[in-house]
Formats: sequence, C-alpha cells, structure tokens
Amino acid sequence: MYLDTANLTDIQHYRDLGILKGITTNPTLLKQHPAPRAEQLAAILQTHPERLFVQVLGNDAAALVHDFGQLLALFPDAPLGIKVPINTEGLRAVREMRAQWPDIPLLGTAIYSAEQAILAGIAGCAYVAPYVNRMENNGIDPYAVIATARHYYDEHAINCRIIGASFKNTQQILHALDAGAHTCTIPPELLRQMLEKTVANEAIRVFNADGGL
Repeated sequence: MYLDTANLTDIQHYRDLGILKGITTNPTLLKQHPAPRAEQLAAILQTHPERLFVQVLGNDAAALVHDFGQLLALFPDAPLGIKVPINTEGLRAVREMRAQWPDIPLLGTAIYSAEQAILAGIAGCAYVAPYVNRMENNGIDPYAVIATARHYYDEHAINCRIIGASFKNTQQILHALDAGAHTCTIPPELLRQMLEKTVANEAIRVFNADGGL
C-alpha cells in the first residue's frame, strides 16, 4: 500500500506500520501546505520513504520532461517515482522520459479509462493510477476499468502495476483490489478507518483486562 498525502504528521505516524511501499503526492495535496514544492518534498524525503511519487507539471511534453529533469536535479539520489498525466502530451513525455531516464519508475496518473491505462502500460509506465471515486462521480464504472486493464496486462505480459487511487470510503478500496488493482494509495483518514475498528478495539480492551492489564 501507499499513503496518499503530503502531511508530515501523518507520514511520521504511519511510516513504521510495515505495510507502506511509499508516499504518493500530487499538486493539490502539496497546495494544502504553505511551503514551496521543493521544500515539502525535501521534508518528506527526510522521513525515508521507500518511494516518493511526485507529479510533473506542464501543458505539453517538453514542459513535462523539463519539470522531470528539474526534480532529478534537485533530488539526484532520492527514491523518486514520477507521476505523468496520461493524454497525448503525457504519452509523448513518457517516451522521452523512458529514453533519457530508463531507471526512474513512471506512474501514469489521471486515469479515467481502460484505454488510458492500457496505452500507459504499452508506453512503458511501471504503474497506473485509476481514479476510483472520480470515475464514479462521472458515471464511469471504475472497477470495470481496473478489471479490463488488469486482464490486458496479464494476457500480454505487460509489467505495469495498478495502484487504485482517489477514494472516499474503505469499500471503494476493497472493490478496487477485488477488481484487480495490485495495490492502492490511501488517504490517512481512510487508513485510520481500516485499522481502528470500534468492535475490534473493544475486544482488545477486554482481552487486556482479562489478562490483568
């Protein structure tokens, strides 16, 4: 699993659970905090995530690739993954990024269709992030999108992993995994809901009390 946040308090609180493969951020999450992007990313990297995904900015392929280069120049030894929005310019950028920096994992983001996911996988993205809640809000079945993309990857031996994203409740996370997502990136509040069940905590309290604590 990944933690979808730029909040340092949440990152520090959950980083030692043993289940997180890294942190995913996006411009909207970073905008919630006053510091410049570079400062926020540097602070997150100080928590030593296994992987930190950062979204590149730009309206065309050249701008996206330029932003990619700037991020690598700022953090040359960091375990960065790069999120690339998947449209025509995004795919052009993926091609150039793969050519120049083949070892940096790319995550195709803003996925609203199986077609986008499939093309991103063919282009060389190591990951794609289907937007589950946003698809539902737009009358798109996100679980069909995930299932179709997963079937295509498996049938054609495409090494691209599906990271379900954009969740508003824990049931959406479970449905995404059931549909074929390899993993998910989860907001801290939903991770808390997954872990802190009232009935489970009460059972734990009783066991501790019966054990003499």
